[in-house]
Amino acid sequence: QASSPPPPPPPPPPSRGSPAARRALSDPEVQHFDLAGFELACGHALPAGATLAYKVHGPPVGASKGVILHPTSFDAVHDELEYSIGEGQTLDTSAYTVVVPNLLGNGVSYSPSRMRHAERLAGYPPLLSIGDNVRAQHLLLEHLHAARGAPMAPLSLVYGYSMGALQAYEWAVAHPDHVERIAAVCGAARCGELNGVFLRSIEEALKADAAWDASRGHFTTRPDRGLRAFGSIYAGWGVGAGWYTQRGYASAGFECAEAFVRDSYLPAFANCDADDLLSQIRTWRHADVSRHTGGDLAAALGRVRARVLLMPCDEDRYFTLGEAQHEAALLGERATLRPIVSAAGHRAGDPHRPELAAEAAFIRRHVHELLSER
Repeated sequence: QASSPPPPPPPPPPSRGSPAARRALSDPEVQHFDLAGFELACGHALPAGATLAYKVHGPPVGASKGVILHPTSFDAVHDELEYSIGEGQTLDTSAYTVVVPNLLGNGVSYSPSRMRHAERLAGYPPLLSIGDNVRAQHLLLEHLHAARGAPMAPLSLVYGYSMGALQAYEWAVAHPDHVERIAAVCGAARCGELNGVFLRSIEEALKADAAWDASRGHFTTRPDRGLRAFGSIYAGWGVGAGWYTQRGYASAGFECAEAFVRDSYLPAFANCDADDLLSQIRTWRHADVSRHTGGDLAAALGRVRARVLLMPCDEDRYFTLGEAQHEAALLGERATLRPIVSAAGHRAGDPHRPELAAEAAFIRRHVHELLSER
């Protein structure tokens, strides 16, 4: 790896990448760690110019109580996580350094939308795995510590929501000596079968659009109808059943379920880069820490030495409470299970919206308790 990060690559042209990714790339504090030549588990090597984009909050690495790693989740970019970072926040920068790496495929780190034209013609790697992300993050942290003249210290916490939780579990299994604690919020150790059904449905919705070129494996133009179908399906999974049956949407200011879907979920995905979405879906669908142990989840979780805080939502429709309870049983006394009771379902684990203030306070309290444990 390079001794210092390369200069930021130019933002993608206006037709490529989501508005959120382009905004995040313009952040003057975002940094890029060189991943040229990085070998993926699928056998591909990343090209020149490929980077892991990240941002550091609080004191420099090595100048605080410890480091908290907060990986991004599906279709999220680093600046969208900042509501939970700062002095007195869930991830408290008065005590800790917080490093936020962008997921490979999210439009800020190496992604389909960041590819040069010649690379696009040659084809995109078939899979950027959760394991690939964690190995790249490990290299980044080694680099940040080396820049301070120190070996890499164990992470105080890996805090992850949704796909971030998949990464937190991967850290705990693949690098058990390098993690003191993980917090898995509305996530799991692997993508379960129900979760996979959900992901296949939104992938097929995108690919049903005429803009999908199956022979080349990418979209020729933005699939507006496919993105609308994607958002419509996601609306049935991203919140709990009670959000609709108990009119939870009213707490967010919506008159009816139709208005909520139309004005919340559809615009959220309308301008996304569909190739980036597909890349992230594949990453998510293939996540499974038990690949380290021949498919044996109990054996994989037996490797974990970290303290584990599990915070599923009782109404999460794809990272289910039952899966978290099963994982907690396998982890035994290493795990603390603190379910979030909320009609918001999966959305409860990302409580940046005003109507989720109670969920945010619940998460903050238990994360602070976890960090206080010795």
